Amino acid sequence: MSIIKTENLTKTYKVASEEARALENINLEVEEGEIVVILGPSGSGKTTLLNLLSGLDRKTSGKIFYEGKDISRYSDSKMTRFRKKNLGFIFQTYNLLEHLNVYENILVGKKLGDKKIDVLEIMNTVGLKRHAKKAMYQLSGGEQQRVSIARAIAKNPKVMFCDEPTGALDEKTGKIVLESLIDINEKYNTTMIIITHNPGIAFIGDKIIRMNSGHIIEEKKNKRMNPKEIPWG
Repeated sequence: MSIIKTENLTKTYKVASEEARALENINLEVEEGEIVVILGPSGSGKTTLLNLLSGLDRKTSGKIFYEGKDISRYSDSKMTRFRKKNLGFIFQTYNLLEHLNVYENILVGKKLGDKKIDVLEIMNTVGLKRHAKKAMYQLSGGEQQRVSIARAIAKNPKVMFCDEPTGALDEKTGKIVLESLIDINEKYNTTMIIITHNPGIAFIGDKIIRMNSGHIIEEKKNKRMNPKEIPWG
């Protein structure tokens, strides 16, 4: 079953007196529980696509369906409610609250949702249980990224959007973070859309989408690989 579907999705920007097309006639489907990895160089449109699918930006034309409903027609207030209820976000920058410990940061995420979920269970899934009372400055970069993953999943979103989640991490740490994402996907059936410039990360996905100049140039199914085995960079 498709959880997300787009029809002729297009985004243009005004640059001086010129019109620049960031995306043009994008048609894609994301199945429930899938991990979809979107690859492309800088300027390919992958970040614009993520922002449109997640309701952080507005399309110029076309449609975006979420479980059959055209969310591209939602008002700003309705879109905000929709994101809060259904979507989670993980960014390259961790955006954690420095005055709170690990458990408290994750609890903030839980309070954003309306579903019952065990914070300690999530911490165990991403390997943070023994760090529960640590402050952010006591954690490595990889551990902080896992806190951000746990915080995002604590409201139990249906779809998780990941923008270069390993971009600031070395290979060893990045692969640990990818293992956490897969564990979350398998345990909670969370649909994941990951954008990255690292082609090796594509191998953890069920579907690989390659973009260039605002177009999808390739879309293919993939058999997932263990993050420990993927090439890096």
